[in-house]
Amino acid sequence: MFGGDDLSKNLLICDLLELYGRLLTEKQSRLLELYYFDDLSLSEIAENEGGSRQGAMDVIKRAEKELLKIEQTLGLYSRNKEQLRLIDLMNKELEQGNLNNIKSLLGDFEKTIS
Repeated sequence: MFGGDDLSKNLLICDLLELYGRLLTEKQSRLLELYYFDDLSLSEIAENEGGSRQGAMDVIKRAEKELLKIEQTLGLYSRNKEQLRLIDLMNKELEQGNLNNIKSLLGDFEKTIS
């Protein structure tokens, strides 16, 4: 689902957390927010939460896997990303006056909503 580099993975997890965070347990959501949004280290999270570094890492890894599983099931992030790509293409075609291409892209866009 992500390109393999850490930045791509981190951005994906942040986006998925914003989209699906309420579907995680309160603890999973909180630890992911501390790790990704507040940029705390595992040691800092463990200290704040009264647990171990390994425990914090385990919760975060499980939560990441859960977010990816939810996205695999629901596909809202992927659908939104594709819709934004198509809108961008339609805008470019519109600027160039290519109405036939816009009709085709609009058909592709309609498929993402059904």
